[in-house]
Amino acid sequence: MPETDTFRRHDGRWVTFAVVAAAVALVAHAWTLGFAGLYGLFGNGVDAIVYRHGGGTLLTGEGLYSFSLFETSLPFTYPPFAALVFVVLAVLPISATTAVVGVVNILLLYLAVLLSWRILGYRGVPTHVVALGSAVAFTWLEPVRMTLWLGQINLLLLILVLWDLGRPDGSRLRGIGVGLAAGLKLTPAFFVVYALAARQFRTAAVAVATFAATVLAGSILLFDDARTFWTSAIFQSDRIGWLPSPANQSVHGVLARIWSDGSPPMALWLGCVLVVGVLGLWCAVAAERRGARLLSLTICGLTTPMVSPFSWGHHWVWCVPLVVVVLDWAARSARSWSWAIPALVVAPFVAWYWTAPSGTAVIGTFMLGVPSWARIPVTSVYPIVFAVVLVVAVVSTAGPRYLRQRLRDRSPRVELSVEGQRGVSGAGRRKPTYGDIAYGRGDVANKTRLGLGSVEEDALDGRKFAEQGVEVVRLDSGLDDRGVEAPVPRA
Repeated sequence: MPETDTFRRHDGRWVTFAVVAAAVALVAHAWTLGFAGLYGLFGNGVDAIVYRHGGGTLLTGEGLYSFSLFETSLPFTYPPFAALVFVVLAVLPISATTAVVGVVNILLLYLAVLLSWRILGYRGVPTHVVALGSAVAFTWLEPVRMTLWLGQINLLLLILVLWDLGRPDGSRLRGIGVGLAAGLKLTPAFFVVYALAARQFRTAAVAVATFAATVLAGSILLFDDARTFWTSAIFQSDRIGWLPSPANQSVHGVLARIWSDGSPPMALWLGCVLVVGVLGLWCAVAAERRGARLLSLTICGLTTPMVSPFSWGHHWVWCVPLVVVVLDWAARSARSWSWAIPALVVAPFVAWYWTAPSGTAVIGTFMLGVPSWARIPVTSVYPIVFAVVLVVAVVSTAGPRYLRQRLRDRSPRVELSVEGQRGVSGAGRRKPTYGDIAYGRGDVANKTRLGLGSVEEDALDGRKFAEQGVEVVRLDSGLDDRGVEAPVPRA
């Protein structure tokens, strides 16, 4: 585990900001749509009721994929394993189900924010306060608000992946969270591809084994329903929603809204998904190799709703760690305009709303009434945010050197790269030799045996990122535009 003296800590300004933001968010909820009314923050819970009914099919024998609820004919769209998990809701009254799911989702939101800060290296009581205040403020993000309003499981999936892959490489059963999340809903399985691309093969193997166990459990206990899901229901994206709907914030939805009949050719969609998926994975892996693990996971998490056949706005809960990433960047940046970036990132995700003549509250940037010329970009706002994130990631990773330098933190840092090994300290690892090289840039986490400062414990491909201000002994070497380059003496 990292040494405590290398942790970052939130100061009093962060605590004040979080408390004020939470208070403003609560007042705004009370003055607008409220908390308990039909369109209040917790006033619906319809998806929680669907989960309850799906779990109840184990007790009643009803077909899991044959029922639909309410006037909107809401079906069960998750793998059979999800019904096994939801059976605990079936023994509760409907009112208790929605209440329990609402409380659990608030707790999960707080944990998602806290985990995001912890992955960035923050610890201490102030971090818990900042996480709690931020979580309350984030209830005004449309993906979060709609998840709470509907009683969705998106935050559970986020937590499973964030906790699992936010741990150091080599952690016990790393990958189990991804496998469980994929068993509940298929889209997190994309993180298995991410693990393979990042050469985290053991993580990928654990995830695949866990997912296979969920499939096996569902097939044994719900054989007929499992056969229906894996041979039929899984291919029926229209069971989720109307493809050209503005609420469909995926590549498929964008193409459907552009296409005249709302049904783009399958080959076109698959081609676009392949391009988006590859770009998302490349940027995510590149960020991981630079030591930016939270950014890496966030890019991958944002890619999953892009490549999904149908993605409601509330599927984009990975906007939560995205906002944390840009808040941290702005706090550490010396640029006067840096705080404009979090504002620009948050604005598209805010739960803007208007009230239709029928009294219906229409929530989300993509649902705003706009002139016809602005309809396509406004109804594709989340994919546009994703594209901007990828562009920034590409420029900072593979763009011209002077552009990359402007995007980096200007403070001097040192990165220690150990050739042929994954680390510089710990049991079973060799001591560095003269062949070890020091480079410029990085973040911190652990003490090295060399006394060169602090390094990240779980960096990829043997790279270790040293804390700014460390000293490197220069032996027969010079400086380049990356910082310091020098052989490291024997330990």
